[in-house]
Amino acid sequence: MSSFQSLLLLRREERWPVFSGCAAGFAVLGAYYLLKPLRDEVFVGDRAVGAELWTGTFLLALLLHPVYGMLVARVRRERVLPILFRAAALLLVGLYWLLHRVPEPETVGPWLEQAGSFWSGRWVQGEQGWQLLQGSRIWLQRGFYVAVSVFNLYLISALWSALIERFEGPSSRRLFGLLAAGGSLGAIAGSALVAVAFDSWGSGPFLLLAAGLLEFSLHALRSAGACQARAPMHGSSFEGLGLVWRHPRLRLLGVYILFFTLGSTWLYFLTADLLKVHLPLKVDRVRFFSGVHLVTNVLTLGIQIGLVGRLMSSRGLLPGLVLLPLVSLVGFTSLAFAPLLSVLFAFNVLRASSRYALAKPAREALYVGLEPRDVYKAKNFLDAALYRGGDLVSGWAFQGASALIVSGGAALTLLVLPFMATSVGVAWRLGREADHALPDPKEDQG
Repeated sequence: MSSFQSLLLLRREERWPVFSGCAAGFAVLGAYYLLKPLRDEVFVGDRAVGAELWTGTFLLALLLHPVYGMLVARVRRERVLPILFRAAALLLVGLYWLLHRVPEPETVGPWLEQAGSFWSGRWVQGEQGWQLLQGSRIWLQRGFYVAVSVFNLYLISALWSALIERFEGPSSRRLFGLLAAGGSLGAIAGSALVAVAFDSWGSGPFLLLAAGLLEFSLHALRSAGACQARAPMHGSSFEGLGLVWRHPRLRLLGVYILFFTLGSTWLYFLTADLLKVHLPLKVDRVRFFSGVHLVTNVLTLGIQIGLVGRLMSSRGLLPGLVLLPLVSLVGFTSLAFAPLLSVLFAFNVLRASSRYALAKPAREALYVGLEPRDVYKAKNFLDAALYRGGDLVSGWAFQGASALIVSGGAALTLLVLPFMATSVGVAWRLGREADHALPDPKEDQG
């Protein structure tokens, strides 16, 4: 082996399949990170209805759950990914067309809103007069937020389900970090392009580019051997819930995900509130988010290439699972006592890096050893329905806490600390149980 191949721990016969899997991850995550800064800015700009946006996201995820389950149960698996990815690409093209057809909210005459009326809060004083905040374009932007939030979960979950099935066995711990690195490269490219080109391009071209990347990802997955002909996975669309409930490791993973979504929601809402105050301009908020994503993924890539495979092979899954809640605990404590943009930026970067570089590959490795049909259906439930359900409950909890705690962000931040401390214990137990149950990585002499 060359020194570089030794670093990557690749065998000769693994090179092309792993390279193709990395290319697929590059395309899917690249598409998502072209859209993620735009999506996040919609949330900050429309913060007054933040909890409602998350409710819409959960309802769409709940609506699509049986549809996806029926697709997996009745359609041959080599056709599932093309249907799913091309449906998302068509949606993006449709959104592009609508954004160019629907005008910005019209400026109207000097309307005066009456306190307590239906129109209260739906008009804003603009430079040319009063503007309606509930126009078609506003709702289109909200639809964009909800659609991107839901489809990214299904696409990324389906991507990893295919890669898990293709690269299962003792080598999975060694290869999953490298496969995730392909996604990080795509995320870096997408974030960097948004940061550089948003001022001159606007939002539209990123939608078309993301649609093209989704099509490319299908070809890469076929090249990796992850779209081979296989029979449909018969069964109920709601089997994922039963599988998770009956399987102790998956049940504990579900608890881990709920604590994770609580921390993510709390940080997301706190970030939106701070940016609304410190960065009132849309372009500055897009730059902030694209900067966070760019630094996050550069850091993530370095960890994935140089550390993750060796760490998971030698130390198991426990370190990767525990680090994320530990970073959350320290980060929220820091933000409570120093609510500065620099602290907010650093916390977002470090938490996301520990999530994508270590926790994500460790979480995916938890499915190794399960039947392919169980992987698809359990991941569908955990990554979409449970994930967005946790978001929904956490989002409304934040709204309720904000209404009750008038002292502001510091008290809200301290409120989540006991939950983050508990999540460390949950991660520790999950990691210990998984390391005892999964195949011994020493069997894989990479």
